[in-house]
Amino acid sequence: MEKNSSQETINSHDNEERKNVNREVELSLEDKKTLRRAILKIDLWILPIMYLLYLSGAMDRSNIGAAMINGMVEKLHLTPTQQGSVGSLFFITYILFEPFANILLKRTRPSIWFPFIGIGWSVTCMCLAAAQNSGQAILIRLILGVFEAGFTPGMITYLAYWYTREDLGPRMSIMFSALPASGIVNLLYGAFALIRIGNLIAYQSIFIFGGLITLLIAIAAIFLIKDYPEHATFLSDSERLVVVKRINASQGSAERSVITLSTIKDAVVDWKVWAFAALDLSRNNAFIVMGFVGPSIIKSFGYSSSTSTFLSSAVAITGTISTLVFGFFLQHSTPFYIRILVMDLLSAICFAIVAYSRNKILRLVFIFILGIPMYAVIPITISWMSINAGSTQKRALSSAIFVMIGSIAGIVSPYLFTTATAPAYTTGYAFAFALYALSFVLTSILAFSLHRMNKSRDANPRDVSHLSPEDQRAMHDFHPNFRYIL
Repeated sequence: MEKNSSQETINSHDNEERKNVNREVELSLEDKKTLRRAILKIDLWILPIMYLLYLSGAMDRSNIGAAMINGMVEKLHLTPTQQGSVGSLFFITYILFEPFANILLKRTRPSIWFPFIGIGWSVTCMCLAAAQNSGQAILIRLILGVFEAGFTPGMITYLAYWYTREDLGPRMSIMFSALPASGIVNLLYGAFALIRIGNLIAYQSIFIFGGLITLLIAIAAIFLIKDYPEHATFLSDSERLVVVKRINASQGSAERSVITLSTIKDAVVDWKVWAFAALDLSRNNAFIVMGFVGPSIIKSFGYSSSTSTFLSSAVAITGTISTLVFGFFLQHSTPFYIRILVMDLLSAICFAIVAYSRNKILRLVFIFILGIPMYAVIPITISWMSINAGSTQKRALSSAIFVMIGSIAGIVSPYLFTTATAPAYTTGYAFAFALYALSFVLTSILAFSLHRMNKSRDANPRDVSHLSPEDQRAMHDFHPNFRYIL
């Protein structure tokens, strides 16, 4: 009798899971209270350490801009072409290793993978201080790209281990506010540049102290990062049960998901994956322009090196605030595609004024204003891609492709904003406008297509509850119950 009862319980649980795939789980009032407590605990445990890692990673790859105007060009005798190479060739390895990053994340564990790459890039960053010529600097930046390649796509995937599609957007905004926040740390770079130890030049202090901060954070991550909600000891049994139940219904268990050749094929042949990825070109280009060469652009207005370093932080302040505001307060009231179109339009207008105005003060003001739409649109776009992937394993691959394609802009942009092209930067600004035009077109096509597919599924319902939950998850976003979020 006990064996039959146990089997009936298993069958009942299996049938419930089959029916709940891509459906919102109904919770009692008590379960809702439990869920609120659980999500707060997850926020406090998961977000802070991942935020600090992301912040330090953004600092360590973009500090090259501050280093260039604090003695690196003169010390290493960098020509304009070499300046571009030191900044851009980082993205060669960054792009090449991104497709494998989330596969390695799945083969290891988050608590191993993230600290490992964090320690790797922190040590590599400090090694830049020892470079004696452009060749050594380029080689070290290439190694830095290998380690940093694993974090952004991994972080996007890892957050979805813990949050449903509905909960993910605001958390993405928190995480990606680290991008502009890393620019605020330019104030720290200014302080680092003033530190004199032996014969160290200002830019060497930037690399050494920036890398040291990251190293401490990465070591702490070994003890703080948790792997999966199924084994989260900071949750009570009831909290863990309701969290896992919602996540399984929303996208499937990350612990049980497996990336197969079929999953890879499904992601690679899906045009939407590549269209979403192409949207990141304009965002990444703008971030690189402001983060890598922003201080140089401001310096071309006639300001000193130290003043340019501090002024570039103002762009990051407006960006950090806008990223959080737009992520939290407009997430339910305004569709993703509308927010993206508006932000892209505002960014293009700001870029045009910075590029073509001859008034130094006006150009500086609009560089500051540019930080609002330029940074706010990044988590909005990534969230739109992530919540429409359909499964944990497809999201892992889509995130890697997204970051990989967006990073291509990093190979081009540093060559377009060097001392040889200052102060007009004509080709660099033209490149930015072309990418915004591409983003505008692709966003419109995606919104139209997703809306049409939702209408088609509403008009032609299909019952696939006879399939196992695993087989249903293998349908990804093509599951008949899945609805794209616009």
